[in-house]
Amino acid sequence: MRETPADLERLQALLHRSIEGAGPFLRSSFEMPEHSLSAAQLAGHLHGSLTVALATTTARGEPRVAPISALFVHAAFCVPSIAQAARARHLAQRPAASLTYFEGNDLAVIAHGRAAIVDAADRSFDELDALQVAAGMESPRGWSGDAVFLRLEPERLFTYASHPTRYGSA
Repeated sequence: MRETPADLERLQALLHRSIEGAGPFLRSSFEMPEHSLSAAQLAGHLHGSLTVALATTTARGEPRVAPISALFVHAAFCVPSIAQAARARHLAQRPAASLTYFEGNDLAVIAHGRAAIVDAADRSFDELDALQVAAGMESPRGWSGDAVFLRLEPERLFTYASHPTRYGSA
């Protein structure tokens, strides 16, 4: 887990706000809060390279979603990419994004928020790049284009675990 106590506190507050603001259907289908994970459970489980579905929109408002790898770092999802990629260009113009991570029917994490582009000049780029390589993935610095990470800062974050106790104590 790379989250600081402040990260976990911020994440737990976000999880609580998200549950409180969820509509009746989502609360029922995700069995909130009984089947929700705590910040510590979530951060303890989301490590290494994760395959997520990241959704952006085109200039015409058309949705685009595709699977891509991501890291969960300091309570945010960070997607390695290049500035020239369509999703990076979409997010540079329209930073609203959604992301889903799931493991079959056992675990779901849905994040809605705004994405920031972290380029090589950003202080956090080197940490993200080192974590990417440590996870057994290639550094985006070796890709054709300007290496970036797309950091999704969740404004709403929902979790569902069929057996929350499998993810440690809340």
